[in-house]
Amino acid sequence: MQAIEFETDLKNGLIQLPVSYKNWQEGKHVKVIVLVDESMDDTEEQQNRQSINRHAGKISLTQDPLDFQKNIRDEWA
Repeated sequence: MQAIEFETDLKNGLIQLPVSYKNWQEGKHVKVIVLVDESMDDTEEQQNRQSINRHAGKISLTQDPLDFQKNIRDEWA
């Protein structure tokens, strides 16, 4: 039996194969073993991926964003 190894995220119960394996062993019966890394708590992992608030306050603006955009666009006119 041949084996390959890769990591991916489950989405709606589906496993996405990497492009390099799309046609690998096409049409053959395969055995799938799923391993989950439990070293990181699920809620902590989800917060790390989805919380944009962790970036809040890290950029100090020196100009109003809308004024900046207007000035940039006026340069090309």
